[in-house]
Amino acid sequence: MTNRSVPAPPQTRELRGLKLYREHGDEIKHIGHGRYEVPGCSGGSYRVDLDISGDEESCGCPDYQRHKQPCKHVYAATIYRSKSRAKARRAQAERTKARASRGNLAPLVAAL
Repeated sequence: MTNRSVPAPPQTRELRGLKLYREHGDEIKHIGHGRYEVPGCSGGSYRVDLDISGDEESCGCPDYQRHKQPCKHVYAATIYRSKSRAKARRAQAERTKARASRGNLAPLVAAL
């Protein structure tokens, strides 16, 4: 008889948020000024508000409404926002390097 172990589901909100981002990150939508629409695991979606300074957040899901603690949707939206910002910074750096390489700024670009 073979004993197959099944991995335990993530136990913390942070890990559940990471799992949600990994499985449904492409479905998260930035709907404006710190607001995101994050899919729920049982269908539908929840609106997540991330404070611009990062100090406050909220979510419309029952878990957040009950505990007033960051839920998996807040963590998934935070990951999405961080990755989106990093992608935008990389794209801007590439555009800057491309413009600089067309001019006499090549030595400055090499220093980046």
